[in-house]
Amino acid sequence: MFSPFFPLLLLVAGICLEYSGLDLWWISHFYDFQTQSWPFKHHWLFDSLIHTGGQWFVKAMVMAWLVAFMLTFFQRRMRVYRKILIYFLAASATGPILVSLSKHFTHVYTPWDLQLFRGNLPYIRLFDHVPPDAPVGHAFPAGHAAEGYAFLSLYFLLFHFRSPYRINGLLFGLCLGLVFGLGQQIRGAHFPSHDLFSLAICWLAALQVYFLFYPHEWRMKKR
Repeated sequence: MFSPFFPLLLLVAGICLEYSGLDLWWISHFYDFQTQSWPFKHHWLFDSLIHTGGQWFVKAMVMAWLVAFMLTFFQRRMRVYRKILIYFLAASATGPILVSLSKHFTHVYTPWDLQLFRGNLPYIRLFDHVPPDAPVGHAFPAGHAAEGYAFLSLYFLLFHFRSPYRINGLLFGLCLGLVFGLGQQIRGAHFPSHDLFSLAICWLAALQVYFLFYPHEWRMKKR
């Protein structure tokens, strides 16, 4: 979990998915070539529950954090948790913010907008040449998956207290991001490579912010 090499492998795997054609092969399973449509684009499970419901879940977690943070000012026994709560917010928010900012520097479109799937935009990969008249694409990395992978910070929060449940925090963040990401892939909103990049960014963000808040942990790991 503390190694920076795993996120690097994720980035390499994402690029391989794009340039090997596996991205297109995977996403084509969710496109109906007979009706030339995305059958699950507005499906209640993937659109209403996983996408919209996932956004409301994140908002509810923000409200829960706010309540807990406010308690640190009114309950003496809660004061010791103030710094770790600030870490949790910073680490959870940094990944999605970086993903959102990255979208302005990449030029990748959603699958349902591509000419390959009856859209009107060309298929452009991360390092492909972008035609000068092409509109700006904002599909890469995956934003909704990043909202799930943001909770990888739970691992470091529980690790800080040497909790035996820290692996549960790791699995929660991974599973939530996977569910959010797969839901969007099935709808035709993202390729798998988009999610791998989001996972790598959120992983590194949680790790770096943790060492920024608790540098002694970094010195211990180095030893």
